Amino acid sequence: MPEFPEVNVQVRYLRERIVGWTLTDCGWKGKSHLKGLEDSEKDAACAMLADGNVIEDVTQRGKQVIFRMRRGLVTSHLMFKGRWSVEGDPFLSNYKRHRKEPNEKHNTFWMTNQQGQTLFFNDPDYRGHVLVFPDIQNPADAEHLAKLGPEVLALPEMDPAFAAPWSLEDFQDKAGRSRQAIKVFLLDQKRQSGIGNVYVCEALYETGIDPNRPANSLSGDELAAIFESSRTMIQKAIDTDLDYDQILNIYGKSEDPKGNPVSKDKVGGRDTYWVPAVQK
Repeated sequence: MPEFPEVNVQVRYLRERIVGWTLTDCGWKGKSHLKGLEDSEKDAACAMLADGNVIEDVTQRGKQVIFRMRRGLVTSHLMFKGRWSVEGDPFLSNYKRHRKEPNEKHNTFWMTNQQGQTLFFNDPDYRGHVLVFPDIQNPADAEHLAKLGPEVLALPEMDPAFAAPWSLEDFQDKAGRSRQAIKVFLLDQKRQSGIGNVYVCEALYETGIDPNRPANSLSGDELAAIFESSRTMIQKAIDTDLDYDQILNIYGKSEDPKGNPVSKDKVGGRDTYWVPAVQK
């Protein structure tokens, strides 16, 4: 699933292309979009978007893409394969699901501007979703965004409605009171927003910490090491334009750079790559 860096690349693509668009059309297909609205409300929400509305900004909240509109609010979650692309200008990145051009038959949501340009949400497995909130202007008033934890990094693309960044002190305090496995704790988006399975596995490897250890068993120094490693790794992923050869040491691999075997287990129901010889 795209995590903080992968979504950041998507948001920067969108900010360069669609901010300022005045919309004239909106549509969708499938059942993954506009959840929480009745069919009649979906029609009204799309009509609101299409009636001369303006995309004023595109921002990020964890793994969510936010479209700040002159009227209302639109959010989307890419899930595993979803992405936004302007017609004729496909969004491509080094993320494994976004390396090839999108197939137009998988376009499941769209918005068109006055010049006839169309922005498509392309989602081959229909698991991503677009939500429209005609009566919400401030992203902080959207419940699914408000309940997320602080952003792992403070970047220009982060939505200004959520100003408080992830802090070491808060992380140490909450982890020190949790019996959850540290990997499960880190994946909880209500505690810190954006860091996901790949970067958690890598951060725990880099800091030499067993993903199964209870969060409250870690020392302050160990938690500080995880905090710094996570942030550094995510920043590096962004800076290198998702050059995974520079970023990943163990995820999806059979051995680490020193030749130690990599184990693949389940922790909290998620595939977990780790190196028992290194992580204690």
